[in-house]
Amino acid sequence: MAVKMHFNYKDVPRAARFAFSAKKIYVQFLGLLLGTIVYSILAYIGFLASGYSITEVWNNFHYIPIPLGEPLTFWGLFFVYLGLALFVIIQLLFGVAIAKITYEQLKGDEFYEIKRALKFAFGEGRSAIFTPITIILVIIFILIGGVILGLIGKIPWLGELVLLLMSVPVIFTAVFIVYLLFALALSYFLVVPIVAVTNSDTFDALFELFSTLNDQNWRFIGYEVFLYIIKPIAFAVFAWSIAKGLRIVHWVLSAHWLMGDKFVKIEKAAVSYLPSHPILYSFEPVLRLIGASPLLYPQHVSHLTIPESILGFLFGILLYFIIFVALSYWGVMHWAGNTLIFVVLAKKKDDIDYLEVKEEEFEFSEEQGESSEENTEETEAKEEGES
Repeated sequence: MAVKMHFNYKDVPRAARFAFSAKKIYVQFLGLLLGTIVYSILAYIGFLASGYSITEVWNNFHYIPIPLGEPLTFWGLFFVYLGLALFVIIQLLFGVAIAKITYEQLKGDEFYEIKRALKFAFGEGRSAIFTPITIILVIIFILIGGVILGLIGKIPWLGELVLLLMSVPVIFTAVFIVYLLFALALSYFLVVPIVAVTNSDTFDALFELFSTLNDQNWRFIGYEVFLYIIKPIAFAVFAWSIAKGLRIVHWVLSAHWLMGDKFVKIEKAAVSYLPSHPILYSFEPVLRLIGASPLLYPQHVSHLTIPESILGFLFGILLYFIIFVALSYWGVMHWAGNTLIFVVLAKKKDDIDYLEVKEEEFEFSEEQGESSEENTEETEAKEEGES
């Protein structure tokens, strides 16, 4: 049975509840983990290409290099930006899977499988990638036209005449670029749920994107503001609960009649594996609010035994996993919340209730393709026989 919707702002706070799902958090966790691994490998290559040694990068950043403020060469920046681009692409694909699970849940299917969602995302989710890329390419193409016009403008007499004739189209083109930038920003929020809900190709996704921008712009802004009021509150409660759980572990295992100082040393060794960069200190008020500010202050621990060093290393990896779980809840709220928003906006602008639409089951129709090929071969054989 489909979830009963209000089809207004009252549906937006449901994002926190729909995001509180082990299934969706697990999918987002996989996306963050895979994206971070890909980014870190390419970022390491970028730092190495800029003349850094592996030891320097490890001592400064550990697993996740942060290039802000670091002098990198052209190829260093190339690999870092390539890593960031692939990270974003991976998040979009896994976001499609989360939005698909949320959409099926809204339609009443509480047991929609992770495997099917990921299969859908990696099979049909490419539209979520190509849609913003298409907008970016159009903007670049227009800017190249502006560069060509500027070069023509350098020609004496002819340049001034061409620029005079093109002045009005140039102004409208500049305004159109601003419009495309708004559409590009909108794609960050809606292209993933559009693909998950409507199974659109790139052209259809662009149509939905621009129609939403034209018809429901202020309602969209209001819903997003409301969502971003809900998200920090829900995330703070979720992260605070995780931090308190870790604090309980600390209180128990660091008791003097249990592991005592031995566990404290292992704990400090684990924290030392987290990345360190001045920009991270801007998050100190948030971490202090949820009780996790010690994560920003790794301490060097000496005189560890081999078992303590191994445990510190493993606990350090576990800390990354725990942080990724907390961040995953934020990510799931983003995708689930915008899925809700798109369903509401579609009802407002097109009077379509996507929860009532009987969507064809998504499958990679290999069997259908094979059967159609067999039918074609049989038809051709009959025609040859008759001839």
